[in-house]
Amino acid sequence: MNLSFRMPFDLCENMLIQTYDETYFYEIYTSLLEVQLLKNKIILISGYCATGKSTFSHNLANRYKLPCFNKDTLKEVIGEGFGAENTDVHKKNSTVTFSLMLHIAEKFLQTGQICILESNFKKSESVHIESLLAKYDCECLTFLFKGDLDAIYDRYKERDRLGERHWVHSSAGENREGFIQGHLYAGLGDVAIGQTITVDATVFEDVDDAKLFNIAENFLTSQ
Repeated sequence: MNLSFRMPFDLCENMLIQTYDETYFYEIYTSLLEVQLLKNKIILISGYCATGKSTFSHNLANRYKLPCFNKDTLKEVIGEGFGAENTDVHKKNSTVTFSLMLHIAEKFLQTGQICILESNFKKSESVHIESLLAKYDCECLTFLFKGDLDAIYDRYKERDRLGERHWVHSSAGENREGFIQGHLYAGLGDVAIGQTITVDATVFEDVDDAKLFNIAENFLTSQ
């Protein structure tokens, strides 16, 4: 199922002007009006570090052929562009990347396109997201990945030990207490915008992807 393409209406009007068969004109015009009546929609995937957000976002995007933008990936692209020796990369990259994600989302909303944004969004960032969605009267579905922070910290440290993280990413906490308090202070589990589905990702095997895909499909196809 490909839900990602909607033709801008001004382009459609130009096509219609060149269409002389009245029956064909009416059929296309009616279809285009139905498309234009669809509300803007966006899917956010947020929550704690090391809870499988990126993997889920990629699987969801592949299933429904939707563009997906992951904050970590964008950070890595920006970091590589400036180089590890540039100290501003570590100081400002997270803020810059969030601004870039909002810019990308707005371009999609301007043309009626659906996209997925994935990040460990901070509570302080939610007001900017909500403002953008209100501007375009956009419906939002949020998958909020949470769980037991003690267990998630162990998973996070194991990932660090395996060296799977790009150099641009700063640590979310050098010790268990710092990791937990950092998550709570930043409100990483508190960004609930629009229809919100909380996912307990303490144990990956307990996450029911099929159920989550079904929720996403109902959201995407609802009028």
